[in-house]
Amino acid sequence: MAPPQHASDRSEPHINTRNNVALGMIGGAFVGIMALTTPFVAMQLRSSLPYMATPRDKVERALKFISQRTAAASNKNSLKSSLAQQLIKKKGNQLKFVDLGSGDGTAILAAASLGWNATGLELNPTLWFISSLRRLFSHRTIRTNSQLVMGDMFQNETAKNRLRVANCVMIFGVRPLMPKIADLVQRECHPGCFLMSYRFRVPLLANATSHATKNADEIRDNVAKASSSSGIDATVIYDKEDMRIYELKRQ
Repeated sequence: MAPPQHASDRSEPHINTRNNVALGMIGGAFVGIMALTTPFVAMQLRSSLPYMATPRDKVERALKFISQRTAAASNKNSLKSSLAQQLIKKKGNQLKFVDLGSGDGTAILAAASLGWNATGLELNPTLWFISSLRRLFSHRTIRTNSQLVMGDMFQNETAKNRLRVANCVMIFGVRPLMPKIADLVQRECHPGCFLMSYRFRVPLLANATSHATKNADEIRDNVAKASSSSGIDATVIYDKEDMRIYELKRQ
């Protein structure tokens, strides 16, 4: 006759099962974190363009400035801010926004929430995944107004097609990369397009001017960094809190 089992012996298999489940969950979480962070770290080590989030409030102020300026340009009479917002939400009049290096999607979601048709291009798969999740859990209007594309801004055909019809393009690039980005914008964007740049200045061609600053030394320094074939032919129309807006000159 078999000896009776103690209660502690009967509960031991259940404890082992719970421990195995817990270890499995911890291991799975670790693998998931590594899968997300490894591409991010690898891209940051290879890329000359670092990731740094742009404050949403600065993006929104700049976009509202552009929408009001665009509305005023379409009508010689001064338009109020509320009317400017209605204008960009009308079908067929929706302004188009492109973010070259959209990161975590902050600028794209901000533009879409203001009624812009917003497209973000991101090279880093981890940041693209995070921004896609943010978009997925956003309001339906924001999802409708936004699109996120993973790829290289200099090689992706979707990005170039979007640039050709964009009303506004936003960039965040380190100084060594700015001439190459400026050439891309100058080549693909139409005259009258607005270019938003946070922190770093975009090289201007020698005949470019600034309406937003009276610092002649600063303008000369910026122009000097652009060769005859590098830079944008534009006017600086906004310069506040490290956010600058350039307007490509009309022919």
